Amino acid sequence: MKNIVVLAILLLLFIIPGCVDSSSGNEENAIETVLLDLIDSDDAFGIDGFDSDGAMDLDHEVGLETEGSGRILSDTLSHGQGYRIRFGRDIIDRQRSVEFETGEDTAIGLVSHQISGQFIATVIDTSQEQVDSLSFTKDFSSLLTRKIRFIKIDDDSDPDGYRWKIDALTPMIGGAGDKVSITGLSFYELGDSLQAGELLYSFTSNGLGDLFIDRESLPSFTAFTRVVAHATIENTGPEYTNDSTEVGEWVFFNYGKNRQQRGRVHLRDSGGLLDESMNDNIHSGAIRIHGPGLGQLRRVFRSFTESIDLATMFVSDGGYNTSVWSIPYRIERP
Repeated sequence: MKNIVVLAILLLLFIIPGCVDSSSGNEENAIETVLLDLIDSDDAFGIDGFDSDGAMDLDHEVGLETEGSGRILSDTLSHGQGYRIRFGRDIIDRQRSVEFETGEDTAIGLVSHQISGQFIATVIDTSQEQVDSLSFTKDFSSLLTRKIRFIKIDDDSDPDGYRWKIDALTPMIGGAGDKVSITGLSFYELGDSLQAGELLYSFTSNGLGDLFIDRESLPSFTAFTRVVAHATIENTGPEYTNDSTEVGEWVFFNYGKNRQQRGRVHLRDSGGLLDESMNDNIHSGAIRIHGPGLGQLRRVFRSFTESIDLATMFVSDGGYNTSVWSIPYRIERP
């Protein structure tokens, strides 16, 4: 009889912990499923709009609401005498992973996007024909990461008496290679004198990966106005420059929702209009704010500010070196 009792106790010691762990694991999985659904249903997150589905003019906008109708702008920057360059990406594979740290009332999700595909650079001559000897594609791979903070709030309408909501998010940062990096990004009102006016928003690389932006306080812009963007860049080279300015990288502000609704503005460091000094590593440009969409009073979109080393842009075997900051923004109808 004693042997039977001992055996029964040993079995309970193995069985009971297993039951407890299973219940705890199921609850954790259920919470993570809820949190993933919150991410998937929020327009602030994701990488849609970063890829252009092929080569596009340096400055362009398509499918977004403007004062009247959508538009596409052509860039006039030349690549050599009379040539114009277009570029873009075709994202072929994208993998998202989310690691959660869940507490009683708060959870943090570390979101990683691994994307890969084809970087496309196309040179167009004065006859609008592609110059095959100067055009190329190259494989690329980039990693972008951000943190999302969730909180549990009381909700009498929920059977559990509470629900989870997204409280804040960090900018999504990453890129590829180690030649270029973004160290600062600021937005200003465009003054009547066509110069940068009042500072609206400013971000620096120091602690950016842990800078939580309140979900309800995203950078907000009034539709159909203009703002000035300044992006500060560090370049360990450059190994390649395109013109007499000796600037070794280009900077672009990408914005929108997806391939069909997106735009891109080239920020320049050439010392011209809105850019005070040539080759001082501050790239500047004016951005015309689009509308929230027909029938919408306000809406959230995604931005991707990127610096691209010019060897990436102009040399087929020049590697792939970029730096990317992605910050969602809200458009309000005036």
